[in-house]
Amino acid sequence: MPVNPDLPAAQGQDLSVRVRRILIVDDSHAQTKFLTQVLAAQGYGVLVSQSAEEALEQIAELSPDLVISDILMPEMDGFELCRRIRGLDQMNSLPVILLTYLNDPTHVLHSLEAGANYFITKPYKTELLLSRVCALLHGGEGCCQVRDNGEVVCNYYGSNYEIKASKGHVIDLLLATYELASEKNQENEAAQEALRKLNEELETRVAERTAALNDTICELRQEISERESAEECVKRLNRLHSVLSETSKAVAHTKDRGSLFHDFCSIAVDQGCFKLAWVGILDQPSGVIAVAAACGTTDYLEDLTVSLDVGASGNGPTGRAIREGTQYICNDFLGDAVTRPWHKRGAAYGFGASASIALKQEGHVIGALTLYADKKDYFDQPQIELLRQMGADISFALGNMAREERRLDVERALLEETTQRMNEQELHEQRVEYLAHYDMVTKLPNRFSLMARLGQALELAKRFSSRLAVIFIDLDRFKNINDSLGHHIGDRLLFQVAGRLQDTIRSADIVARLGGDEFVVVLPLINSNISAAHAVRKIQQTLSQGYTVESHELNITPSIGISVYPTDGETVQELMKHADLAMYHAKSAGRNSYQFFTQEMNLTVQARLVLESDLRTALERDELMLHYQPQIDLKSGEVVGVEALLRWRHPVRGAVAPDVFIPVAEDTGLILSIGEFALKSACEQLALWISQGLPQLRMAVNLSARQFKQSNLPSLLADILAATGVAAHLLELEITESSAMDDPNSAILHLRTLREMGVKLAIDDFGTGYSSLSYLKLFPVNRLKIDRSFVRGIDTDSEDAEIAAATITLAHNLGKEVVAEGVETEAQCRFLKGQQCDILQGYFFSEPLSAAGIASYLAANRRPPTLLN
Repeated sequence: MPVNPDLPAAQGQDLSVRVRRILIVDDSHAQTKFLTQVLAAQGYGVLVSQSAEEALEQIAELSPDLVISDILMPEMDGFELCRRIRGLDQMNSLPVILLTYLNDPTHVLHSLEAGANYFITKPYKTELLLSRVCALLHGGEGCCQVRDNGEVVCNYYGSNYEIKASKGHVIDLLLATYELASEKNQENEAAQEALRKLNEELETRVAERTAALNDTICELRQEISERESAEECVKRLNRLHSVLSETSKAVAHTKDRGSLFHDFCSIAVDQGCFKLAWVGILDQPSGVIAVAAACGTTDYLEDLTVSLDVGASGNGPTGRAIREGTQYICNDFLGDAVTRPWHKRGAAYGFGASASIALKQEGHVIGALTLYADKKDYFDQPQIELLRQMGADISFALGNMAREERRLDVERALLEETTQRMNEQELHEQRVEYLAHYDMVTKLPNRFSLMARLGQALELAKRFSSRLAVIFIDLDRFKNINDSLGHHIGDRLLFQVAGRLQDTIRSADIVARLGGDEFVVVLPLINSNISAAHAVRKIQQTLSQGYTVESHELNITPSIGISVYPTDGETVQELMKHADLAMYHAKSAGRNSYQFFTQEMNLTVQARLVLESDLRTALERDELMLHYQPQIDLKSGEVVGVEALLRWRHPVRGAVAPDVFIPVAEDTGLILSIGEFALKSACEQLALWISQGLPQLRMAVNLSARQFKQSNLPSLLADILAATGVAAHLLELEITESSAMDDPNSAILHLRTLREMGVKLAIDDFGTGYSSLSYLKLFPVNRLKIDRSFVRGIDTDSEDAEIAAATITLAHNLGKEVVAEGVETEAQCRFLKGQQCDILQGYFFSEPLSAAGIASYLAANRRPPTLLN
């Protein structure tokens, strides 16, 4: 039989004489099972009753040595059971221990009143229960004994303690202690309830924050979608402008209808990027529409029947446009019921939308021009308006040709009949009609046509918040040529000037003659005033070259004035007036020059061009250099890398800020040579540091958008790494978020190629672009760099702090490290450390240093105290 090691030796000897039996009274199976295991392990015999009535029967029959009873039981509770035991004749002195979860001090009084030997509150320590059991079974007088002198002896955990106080005082102290314990228990329950409510509130706030973040992500996705849609619309409008411009040239120079139709179709496919363009001419007797010209996927037209009958072949887009004498737009070619007979054929050739424009000749519909696009919903209202204008131009040219043919017929008839008067009237009518839109000398659009097209271009610029430039050109001393050589030579010279202007400008630009020696060029949808300046310089250079007119070698120069929407005016009249005024300023400044409308703008453009010129020679003069800013690992406090930052030391201007010259380099294409210089210099410096015994750092180098898209970038990197001997994993290339999202699918392929080379990759300025999470998880990058604009306010702006925290969590969930740049204060550092950011960079640790400065920094082993706390 096992002996309890905590019991006195005498008790252990008693246990070896006879097994004491203990009756457990409890309606809980789990509680009786637990007590049975505990008591049996100490060598006691255990009896079990599920109710008080059953316990009384077992007491009378089996005479146990001790009763352990729960108070709360059905029918008869523990208090009543204790009273019944005390009323028994033979077992009235049977020791009783009462157990309960109740914590009211009155329960102690009820226990004493009922005659219990001991009262234990659940949950209890097993050692305490065993101590009381041992004391009651082997101590003779239970847990507490009162001596003759009134002192109380208590047995606690198997040890006796003498209390020099009366039994009454001991009971008072016990009740007071129990009341205090009850009060503390209530306080604990209240604290637990408050903690539960606080936890519910925190869960609610987390859910609200999550919902807000989801709303923000949805808004970003919507904004990206809207921006992509707007950019696509602008591209389509540019292409249609190009088509309209080229159509105008064809109208001016093409003399026969067949060539004109062929040119229209070629222009639509080559300039407008349509899948197919074809011209159908209506045969009036049969009602069949025959193909007169086509370009693109012309296989679609094989065995194609289009007519004006009442069947399906006469109710398609082309048939309806001819029947109604207007344009018919089908923005869902594969879903519209009108095109059902051609759905299968259209799907095979990738058609998404179509537009059919009725062609008129002198008011009569003769056929239609039909265009097919590869996307659904391709044609919006501005494009439809441009198509209508193109149809009007074509119809105008057809009318001119018809009238020209009639004129020739009439002329021949008049010659045969010698009726000179009728011939002159026909010529007059033809001339008036043509001069309504075009200049007779240069074949360019005239003032009337210019004002209409400039108005359309201005509306587009307003709609898409773009810039538009009006260029007013006046030929210097042209009057001298007219006066000395005659107007005939002057007109021939003007014709050559017009041709050079058309060859110089873009296809989407507008060129017209106002009259005399004045020309106007309109540049729609330009990015900046610099773009206008470049175009003007090209025009100036082209027009200033020599001319040969009927054996006369002529030289002439232009004076040019420029006005820009919206800064110089918001109406056609204001822009024309201000461009004209700027042209006169250019003439007054000495001719053969150009002038923007405002002097401030002119000075700004001139300064930009000077900066551009200086930047072209900066590499040759060794004016560009690299500085390096340390990157600190938050866990170790060690420098784990540096970011290479480009600096320009101008011999006159001094230090030129990167945000001043980098945009110029990107606009001019110089960023490619400058970027290659930065890559080579950074790798050479890293190799030098390693050879000097410095730690192997990760060298981070920024890639511009143009560099990132270079097809030879992988081979260039391989050559640089091979030449310098730098391990690929020590080079980290930083790509801006906007560069990666410009064409996400291509960006993923470029990044994978670079990653396979072994170099590290990072997304720079994260949070300032519009990254799609679906693409972000596909980008094979190692790190995300939180933009300094968010880091700056994390200790003062709750929104910045939430964005930074969400970015860190997002990056870690995607398995990527996070670098926070622009850290300048200890508060920022502590916040980022609390969010478990991986790497920090900023002036709090060090400003960008020269190569020698980095060596000194590493030698000093500077570790900010914040990272060590």
